Amino acid sequence: MTVIVNNLKIRIFKGATVGDVLLRYLVRNGLDLNNISVYEVTDKWGHKLDNSAPLSERQIIKITNL
Repeated sequence: MTVIVNNLKIRIFKGATVGDVLLRYLVRNGLDLNNISVYEVTDKWGHKLDNSAPLSERQIIKITNL
C-alpha cells in the first residue's frame, strides 16, 4: 500500500502501523534511528498518532522533529 508522508509517497506492506512507516521514512531519508523518540507523527488535520495506530491506503501523515 502507499502512504503519503511529508508529501512523499512511501510504499509499505498492507496492515502497517504508524511506527512501521516512521521507520521506513527514517531509513529512506538516511536519518538516525537512535533518535526515533524525537519524532512526532500527526494526521492531515494535526492530530497526534500513536506508533501502534493502523494506517490505510493513501493516508496522509506528517512527521516532525520535536
